Amino acid sequence: MITHKHHIIPRHMGGGNEVENLIELTIEEHAQAHYELWEKHGKWEDLIAWKALNDQIDKEEIRLIALRLRVKGVPLTEEHRKKLAAAKKGKKLSKETKAKMSAVRKKKKITWDMKATTPEANEKRSKSMIGKPKQIIECPHCNKTGGLPQMKQWHFDNCKEKK
Repeated sequence: MITHKHHIIPRHMGGGNEVENLIELTIEEHAQAHYELWEKHGKWEDLIAWKALNDQIDKEEIRLIALRLRVKGVPLTEEHRKKLAAAKKGKKLSKETKAKMSAVRKKKKITWDMKATTPEANEKRSKSMIGKPKQIIECPHCNKTGGLPQMKQWHFDNCKEKK
């Protein structure tokens, strides 16, 4: 019978690799544990673990889901950042891989020119920001306050009080 080591308090929730935080479970029990954690806490990491342990998704799908969630702003722990950096260290990308990456970047070029997007897209973007707190900053020269992106783009370099 194959067993897995399961973190009682998952690492993504602050648990460590201490012996008292590890338990041996069968694959089915391990999947069930992650499903219950997902139902209780709603953490995407547990959902992915449950689906992977049940063979509902493969490694490539796991990578894509995690990448998508990371792009949406799910923060990485410092430990995770170090592991990613260590995994990349010393690896050389082939010319073919670099060309593919470049092509994808060019294809997915995002434009923030409001005239270049549809009114529906602008409306959707506007509605998505409702209720989200905007970071407010103050100009050190004239004490004017405003939203961070706008102040950086329009005010700081043009402040009349700036010496």
